Amino acid sequence: MSHHEDFQDSSSLMHLFLALVAMVSMPLLPMLMGWFTVLS
Repeated sequence: MSHHEDFQDSSSLMHLFLALVAMVSMPLLPMLMGWFTVLS
């Protein structure tokens, strides 16, 4: 049982990390698309 709880804990930490990465990278995506359109 404790192993299953550890897995749930690690997955929730991974989801928190992915949410933070998404919050940082989502405002940068339009800038990236703008650079791609300028370079092409």
